[in-house]
Amino acid sequence: MKTEGGKLIVECRARSNAGNGLFAVNECPPSSLLFTIPANALLNIRTLKPHYPARHFAKLTAVQLISLHLMLHRPHGGQDSLDPLFGPYISVLPHDFSGHPLSWKTKVEKHPGSSKKEEELLHKLPPNVDFALEKLSTRFWEDWNIVSTLMVQDPSFQKARNSDSLSHISDALTNFLWAWLNVNTRSVYHRLKSSKSDPDNLTMCPILDFANHTADLPHMTLVPTQAEIWNTIPKKMHGEDLAFLSPSDAILSAGEELYLTYGAHSNRTLFVEYGFVIDIIDDDKFHGEIDVQDVLEGVLQVTPSDYLVTKNILEEEGYWGDWTLHCSPTYVYPSYRLISALRLHHLISTRNKENLLHDEVLQPWRDVISGRRDIISEDNEVGWRQTLVDICTAIIKRAKNVFENNTVSSIDVEGCPWFSYMDKSIMMLWREELLVARSVRQSVLQGREF
Repeated sequence: MKTEGGKLIVECRARSNAGNGLFAVNECPPSSLLFTIPANALLNIRTLKPHYPARHFAKLTAVQLISLHLMLHRPHGGQDSLDPLFGPYISVLPHDFSGHPLSWKTKVEKHPGSSKKEEELLHKLPPNVDFALEKLSTRFWEDWNIVSTLMVQDPSFQKARNSDSLSHISDALTNFLWAWLNVNTRSVYHRLKSSKSDPDNLTMCPILDFANHTADLPHMTLVPTQAEIWNTIPKKMHGEDLAFLSPSDAILSAGEELYLTYGAHSNRTLFVEYGFVIDIIDDDKFHGEIDVQDVLEGVLQVTPSDYLVTKNILEEEGYWGDWTLHCSPTYVYPSYRLISALRLHHLISTRNKENLLHDEVLQPWRDVISGRRDIISEDNEVGWRQTLVDICTAIIKRAKNVFENNTVSSIDVEGCPWFSYMDKSIMMLWREELLVARSVRQSVLQGREF
């Protein structure tokens, strides 16, 4: 690993509250080079492909291939990984993801009726969080089905099952879940493909793993690679090195923790993808976001024929789903996608039924989303704003009901260190729904324009 002046200026330390973190050894001026990880030390599709030469491996995505490699070389029984390529790195990856929501869901699906703790927590999830978890689970199972099929068909895996190197894999699914969650929670963007948007542009990175997430504190930044700057595919076999700079807007003192940011994600995303939430009560910089798709779909489905028409149009125009409400100390608003869906709903629900299929009926809405006009009509504005109030009211009522009926778990959680934290995190998600819905409802009733 390359560092400023040849000395390691970052180190992993235990944090005072919990877990580990990455800390500065010396004072670091703004935008100082902290460390550089050589390309061949990164765990990604380029560094692994030479070691999986068979044609069927070429069909695997980056997530599938990295997960397969981690699964095959997972450390067991407190021992280090025996992988000759990335063993030291794999050995310091998290050993247990039993507290991650995807682990609960997978366990419940695999052993229904025997996972009381997990079932209780899953039952408490807000509908929009449960929906997001379902999508994550679908991704996992799709990857597992592809990898497990390959393992059954590939002769090298058939032979390896009888060898000492893989004798510990008694439950391939459990090991793959561990591997997949390490990839999903610890990968960073890294340009490896010709297209900037290729999903295989990701890597796992030693040292960086120790850094914790922050939403608003000064954080490390990744130095753009030449491939990223020039929007081209990397020329070297393993790609380019990854270099990290100290925060550009702060001087780091010796002993100060270094953070990275996962991006402007909602608590819903942080919970489902990474297994934690940001405390919205203690954070005066809180940015709340809730997805209201389940509630709005309920509104649209009141008239089934209108629902189908509305859904088809929104899907054709790219406005179906991702309907969110937002709240922060400085702004409160419904997303433009939500406003657009509500405007279309009221246009269709108040139309002359005989003109359903006429393009001129929909033209005012299309003019609005294309920027040719501001609104469909004053009546339409009144209608969608009232429906938004109704949606917020329904969410507020639902969240209040959860808090009123929340009781201390009667399930034995002794020996389960993550249960209490995750239970509180779920209630934090409900509190976020309550606060955001209240704020948006108040803004609409006060007549604020969005």
